[in-house]
Formats: sequence, C-alpha cells, structure tokens
Amino acid sequence: MQNNKRKRKYLGTAFQKKMLLLVFLSAVIPAVIVAACMYYLIFNAMAKQLFIPEQIAYNLIPVLQQVNVALIITLPFVLLLFWWVALELSHRIAGPEYRIEKELNKLLAGQKFEPIRLRKNDELKSLVEKINRLAERIRP
Repeated sequence: MQNNKRKRKYLGTAFQKKMLLLVFLSAVIPAVIVAACMYYLIFNAMAKQLFIPEQIAYNLIPVLQQVNVALIITLPFVLLLFWWVALELSHRIAGPEYRIEKELNKLLAGQKFEPIRLRKNDELKSLVEKINRLAERIRP
C-alpha cells in the first residue's frame, strides 16, 4: 500500500504561498491591532491617573521599558507560532490541490490514473471523490 504522507509541509506552489500569507496575516494583523490598542489604553489610563507631568514620566518610563522588553522577548515566538499554524492550515489545502493537479496531468497525458487518496485531515475530500468517480467513468 502506498504511503500517503507528504514529506514536506511547504510545497512552494503559488497557491500555497497565497494561502500561507493569507492565514498568517489574518492572525498577525488583528493581533497587532489589539496589542496596539491595549498598549495605548493601558498607558493612557495610567497617565490620566497621575496628574503631575513629572510623575507621569517618572512612573511611566520604567513600565514602558518592562513592557517593551517582554514584547521583544515574546514576539518572535508568537510570530513563529502564527507561521507554524498558517503552514499547517495551508498544507492541508495546498497538498491535496497539488496532488489533484499532478494526477489530472497524468490523466490528460494518457498515463495510468491512480485514484487520488488524501490524508485524514486534508481538505477537498468531496472534490477528490468526484474526480476519482469521473476518472473511473472515462477510463477505457
């Protein structure tokens, strides 16, 4: 029986690149907006609590430095996590799309068509089932 596991997560197809970028930016952009709003709201509220400008600077700058250090340390890990999730999701769609295209090219070239088999978590299963049925019908 054929091993149905793709070895590479990133196929490099234009479709996967678009999916990867779309999923990644769909996670990063809202996260950046929420973080910026929280950053602004927290320090704006703190500034309003302290009425004397010297006290604002005296109390706010050390807090800002601590928050910035925490962001610098955690941001690469969060971005890597977002990228990994985007890669996993794009792989579940782009992998089957790549396999479908490969098998359809074989069919168009007159080569032996093997039914397309997908992994358990892959998307596009209903499309693959229809392509397999169609290929069975037109096979001599």
